[in-house]
Amino acid sequence: MSPAERLVDTSQIVSEFGTSKPRISEWSNNPDSGFPTVARTEGRKRFWRHDEVAAFFAQRAPKKRTLPAAVLEADQDELLTKREVAKLLGYTRTSTIDAYFRDRPGYFPEPDEDVDGPMWRRGTIVAWASNRPGKGRRSSAPAAALPPVSVDGDPDELLGTAEVASLLGYGSVASFSSSLYQGRIPELPEPETLEREEGSRGGARKKWRRDTVVAAARTRGVLPAADRDENADLVGAAEAAQILGYKDADSFISALGHGQLPDLEQPDGFEYRRGSAGRPRQQRWRRSRLEELAARRSSTP
Repeated sequence: MSPAERLVDTSQIVSEFGTSKPRISEWSNNPDSGFPTVARTEGRKRFWRHDEVAAFFAQRAPKKRTLPAAVLEADQDELLTKREVAKLLGYTRTSTIDAYFRDRPGYFPEPDEDVDGPMWRRGTIVAWASNRPGKGRRSSAPAAALPPVSVDGDPDELLGTAEVASLLGYGSVASFSSSLYQGRIPELPEPETLEREEGSRGGARKKWRRDTVVAAARTRGVLPAADRDENADLVGAAEAAQILGYKDADSFISALGHGQLPDLEQPDGFEYRRGSAGRPRQQRWRRSRLEELAARRSSTP
């Protein structure tokens, strides 16, 4: 395939040219935007010619961004809500900021505070708006890593949003805060306390007891159940398939999903991963349990 015939979809455009999916949709639906026409569709997926997309971004010369003097002269430590940040930046909707977090991790600054929703200091936004790259390809730094938090620490110790986000398996404070205020973490109760740092201009910071957060993490499946034997020999679908005589892991999972293995519907544990809103990735079963089932199956006529 020649360079002129190369096609790219929305995700590839976002990755290469540093824009967002909503912006691509906006350009594509506006005949006056100059964005290339769709070259091919596959179901709901759209493709554009790469050379035309590259030419579109090349002609979008970066514009020098200037903020009103009133913004630059205002209190730079004042905390702003997401709606106020959007207004300061000239966005008509806060969904633009949400899209930055979703599609460009590390591009938009993390909130400075968590007070009934994510909040940023005016100075944080001014610095970002003044120094971010222009239109076209952007480079994004990875989001700041969350601190490692021990499950076995003082159960009464109060943890802030960064520590709670880490224990619950989130990749950033922003993603945790977004889930929290959308009611997507019902396992986590209201904070035990609100602390205000002396001399701070920000609002009170939410704090939860460690044992409260650990209990929520276990309920959500981010951490193993407290009564689970950590030394148990747990195996995944691939090895379970071998023990039970299935061709491969997919065949085993298919049989499990169709109710052909009722004895294994409840796994003994999970393989966990961080940074994905705390959901388990793979089911695990005790080897001894699988071997017992295999023995019963082989003895059944």
